[in-house]
Amino acid sequence: MRTLGSIVAGMALLCGGWAQARPIEWLWRAVRAEQTLVVSGERATEIRLRTHTERIVERFWRQGGRAVRIEVIAPPMRRGEVLLLKGDQWLLYRPGVKEAIILPAPLHQHEMVLKRLLNAVQSQAMTIEFRSGESVLNRPCVVLMLEKVDGREFPPRHPNPPPPFERGMRRMEPIQSITLWIDRATGLVLRREVRFRGGDSWVRMELTRVEFPEKLAPELFRLPEGITVRPPKEGRFASLEEAQKAAGFTIRLPDYLPEGTQREGIIVRRMRGRTLVAIRYRCPQGDFTLFQTVAPKADFQLPKPPQNRPLNAHFWQAGDYWFGLVGTLPKEEMERIARSIPR
Repeated sequence: MRTLGSIVAGMALLCGGWAQARPIEWLWRAVRAEQTLVVSGERATEIRLRTHTERIVERFWRQGGRAVRIEVIAPPMRRGEVLLLKGDQWLLYRPGVKEAIILPAPLHQHEMVLKRLLNAVQSQAMTIEFRSGESVLNRPCVVLMLEKVDGREFPPRHPNPPPPFERGMRRMEPIQSITLWIDRATGLVLRREVRFRGGDSWVRMELTRVEFPEKLAPELFRLPEGITVRPPKEGRFASLEEAQKAAGFTIRLPDYLPEGTQREGIIVRRMRGRTLVAIRYRCPQGDFTLFQTVAPKADFQLPKPPQNRPLNAHFWQAGDYWFGLVGTLPKEEMERIARSIPR
């Protein structure tokens, strides 16, 4: 009886401790739940961009942050798609097709989203507060409301600017607020609602079924026998060799770089029938990105330098190659880098 009484008292203290926790401590708990919980279930995500609405329904299995399987149920055109997290790569395959594709960029897992929210709260770019508690799937939840602070910017995902050749591409409006429904018992986020500035765009995710098994079958996270893995034709690459294979043309590198410069990564994108290569650099004097593509002289136009942004830009052409340097590096250094690239 004494042992049982100690356990009950310990559980009461634990629950009481979480009941007194600050909002940011619940956010930390949600991150840990994403990293450690073994969970499966179904979820529905609704995306509204002004007048367009899309609904995605998925089954999922997750072994902490180490292994993930997602099966798409809706929309009908994507029904049957399977996404697998293998190591640090996401694979996409469809049953009946003997081929899996390495996705060009990592999916934004909920853990990454929560960590970015933590960073935003700690840097005072967002406020965080409790809202009235509610239940999701008959599970009592703590409700957190995070709101953007006017005049404060989110900590960037990366220090480099977006590609200058992406002019005219449709982008999400800035985030205005995020509401999280966090399961009191486990710390798992059962519902998430993101609202964007302007009020007519939002993203809402809600779990419609959830289970917490002790373990999941390893076969869930493996490709079926006989499936060939195809490397991506575009995406983010750590090595020049991998990016070179995806680009399809010789990537030209500068012979001169400022002292202390480090290459952060290479992105290969297909845009308007062309292949664009973006090489991101960091150095003590400023961060910058080198862009290049190949196009016949009469079939391409150099973009205009960015306006109303604290960035320097330098664009030029060499034969069928078109180059751009954009970043916070002094313009004199950019011009020196440009002159060092083989013609």
